[in-house]
Amino acid sequence: MGELIAEVDDEEGLTGLPVLCLAEASRLARDEARLTLLANHSATVLLDLPAEEWRSLGTSTHEVIGRADAASAVLAAVWHDCDVLTAVPALYAGLDEGGPILPIEE
Repeated sequence: MGELIAEVDDEEGLTGLPVLCLAEASRLARDEARLTLLANHSATVLLDLPAEEWRSLGTSTHEVIGRADAASAVLAAVWHDCDVLTAVPALYAGLDEGGPILPIEE
């Protein structure tokens, strides 16, 4: 991820990081310092979930994806007209036409 974010930064772009994804990653992270670096990187914007979108998150979570963090990433991608970069594309298999998913290799 670091290399990709550096490339985005070189192009003066931004990388969105949904806060629910960050929270899940912090629960699983082996290297907390790298996660903190990711969250605080100048090319990273933390994306919150608007409170009024609770129903969309609930529907996406329980009917399509099954995890709130992954569902929040898809909703953020739709709202910001971008893609979800993931090492676990199978999480999003229930999306129509594969959804806005860009698989990456770990």
